[in-house]
Amino acid sequence: MTEFLTFNLEQAYKEIKEQGQAQAITTKEAYDALVEDFINDKIDLGEIDSDQDTEQIINSLQSRWDDYHDNLMIK
Repeated sequence: MTEFLTFNLEQAYKEIKEQGQAQAITTKEAYDALVEDFINDKIDLGEIDSDQDTEQIINSLQSRWDDYHDNLMIK
């Protein structure tokens, strides 16, 4: 598994899940866009180093769609 030295994927997923619930995101397309926006915000804030493989981070988080969808509280 790829290791992200200063970035915690599990914590990021939790934050994305909370944002998605707050925004009533219920489609894969909207979830994928949320993930991309979230990562871009983290880059802008300097929480993700530009040397990190952001494409892999985004793919890893987007692959959690089934977990997110299965645990929706806003179905």
